[in-house]
Amino acid sequence: MNEPTHQQLLEVCIEAAKAAGAHALSNLHRRKEVVEQFDHDVKLVMDQECQRVAEEVIHSHFPDHAILGEEGATARDHAVEWIIDPIDGTANYARGLPTWCCSIAVRCDNKVLAGCVFVPVLNECYSASIDTQALLNGEPIHPSDVPILGKATLFTGLTKDIDERSISFLGDAARAACKVRIIGAAAIDICHVACGRSDGYFEAGIYIWDVAAAGLIAERAGAVISEWPRDEAYGVRHLCSTPAIHNDIKAIVEAHFGR
Repeated sequence: MNEPTHQQLLEVCIEAAKAAGAHALSNLHRRKEVVEQFDHDVKLVMDQECQRVAEEVIHSHFPDHAILGEEGATARDHAVEWIIDPIDGTANYARGLPTWCCSIAVRCDNKVLAGCVFVPVLNECYSASIDTQALLNGEPIHPSDVPILGKATLFTGLTKDIDERSISFLGDAARAACKVRIIGAAAIDICHVACGRSDGYFEAGIYIWDVAAAGLIAERAGAVISEWPRDEAYGVRHLCSTPAIHNDIKAIVEAHFGR
């Protein structure tokens, strides 16, 4: 059997993200069905169901491919691995806010080959492969042309693991940029950099499934990414921005979190 092309992988990313997103959207009335409640987070029945929907789509095309999802992994003896965040922004979804999405990426030998971020409430589909232009609903996207950090809008996030570094970074970023915003969905934040709605995004406590698809989309749009591993399994610190301000934001990040 021939290996799938990047375009074929991308088409399955889009199909799986849209299927999972449609399931979540049609079941908004069930958004209060909780599997586990944490002090600062929640895991929903819908998280698990949407991952199953995405896996079914993927395995209908590639039954021997591996899965790495926020809601669990499916091990396969195959180099190709699909990375699923069934609902990025679960807390937003649970409260009926529109800022949540479904994110699907596929990688081989730790290189992301294709990805899709689908925002069901807004019907926005961001997509890219490693050798194609980033698109939003089929139209090419590009980062903003903001010239300096002082004119930039930055997005970030805070988790339950807030420490002095996170607070001091937030303060320095707010003083250096024009505006800082938090909406609570990393993949959407990164896609907003890709399409020019914002100019930069950094978060210190996220995971590979939050950023795999969106990071590729942003890079193919023309944004710049820096990423640092964390001690936690699959944990990363992720910075994405327009080229003009990347080094300035990176300097603030490294001043608080190290190189």
